Amino acid sequence: MHILEDPSELSERAQDFLRRTARRERPSRFGLPIELWRVRDRSGELVPAPMELIIRCEGFLQKFGGLRYEVRHSWDVDGERNETARGWEYAHYGLQTAAWQDPRGAWYFEWIGEHVSKPCRDLIHTDGSVGTDVDGGSPYLPVAPSILHLIESHALTDTIAAWKPWPMDSLAVPAIELLDGLVEVPEASWGSSRWRLSDTVAVKDYDSWDHENPRRRTLVWSRGAAGHRHVRAVLDGWRLHDRSDAASLGGTAS
Repeated sequence: MHILEDPSELSERAQDFLRRTARRERPSRFGLPIELWRVRDRSGELVPAPMELIIRCEGFLQKFGGLRYEVRHSWDVDGERNETARGWEYAHYGLQTAAWQDPRGAWYFEWIGEHVSKPCRDLIHTDGSVGTDVDGGSPYLPVAPSILHLIESHALTDTIAAWKPWPMDSLAVPAIELLDGLVEVPEASWGSSRWRLSDTVAVKDYDSWDHENPRRRTLVWSRGAAGHRHVRAVLDGWRLHDRSDAASLGGTAS
């Protein structure tokens, strides 16, 4: 059954997000029986699509095919709040859909995904995960354990888009661990991306896709006077502590 007909696997937040923003359009079809789909194996030879790949692709189409929505994002630039919306389309490319084998012999295929200029592809693996190839030619990189996790993260991103985003530098990141009252959101989190939330503060930690300079990034939002005071108090206290440590080291050195 399509996700818009039965969204019960999703949290109330994600269900509300889909009710507010999602629509279902006619998805692309293969045009010919999917059994005629041809893909290239690891040796580059054109072969009939294996059954596990066909099953995953058909399952994707049945449950999510034609789903479209926009996700609002907000961030801080030099103290100014910025917001944009990015569209997502859950569809493949019919018989033109490309697929690849990973080193273990399993398969993944491309789908339309996010409507934004990018060098990478949006991919779905036969193990159910969602991934990318970073630059259009790199090996498969999982970015979410399932499509449901991806939708949950989108719902949370959209929900807090109207909140105040905070500028975060490398010195401020350790202070965020001092924020109390935050609870991890498991349905929207996984190893490379973690959401923590309270009624007034949201924190997202995630890994960059840069293989040459891998690092963990942190984003913070707050709402209402109480949330703003909470974040500001922690950041100001940390920076004061950091300056005190620097002064102490300077005094010792002199």
